[in-house]
Amino acid sequence: MPRHKCRRATSYQPLITRFMPKGGVHEESITLIPEEIEALYLMDLLGLYQEEAAVKMEVSRPTFARIIKTARQKVALALLCGQELHLETKRDRYVIAFCCDEKERYENLHPKGKYLFIFTVQDQKIEHFLCLENPAHGKDMKPPLLLTPLFQEHGVNFFLTATLGQGLKKTLASGGIQVISKESISEEEIPKLF
Repeated sequence: MPRHKCRRATSYQPLITRFMPKGGVHEESITLIPEEIEALYLMDLLGLYQEEAAVKMEVSRPTFARIIKTARQKVALALLCGQELHLETKRDRYVIAFCCDEKERYENLHPKGKYLFIFTVQDQKIEHFLCLENPAHGKDMKPPLLLTPLFQEHGVNFFLTATLGQGLKKTLASGGIQVISKESISEEEIPKLF
């Protein structure tokens, strides 16, 4: 009888889930499962070592090595053979962040807003809510240096904003944080974002 597969901790939530080669006519598609996506995110995007990444995924290092090897083989096969690549996602849990100038209304979202809001959504319900003073609110403060590490510390998957500079866009992307262009949002909309 096969062993029961242990739960793997995953946090990365890709916004784009399907990649098709231009001019490709393959009927087959390759699917990356959430644990493979997480392994690529941790090792290849964040640059963690296997030991660190295995701890974050709550698996052994040999198990992580098998997951990353399979994920890389699938990506190579899709790229080199011109096959469609599908990223399987489960949006039962995600963390969003945004900045604005008021605590009561979430309007005019921008990186230098006075307040930073972080919402953790589980099964389409707000599980945890955090409101902080935005460290990038001052005139001389640089959002790329201050917000990205803070978002990574809190496991943020998505950043909502109406405006975004190139520096912040690059640091968020390199940290695996997806940007969603949005002028405003209500508390009722947050659990229904996906």
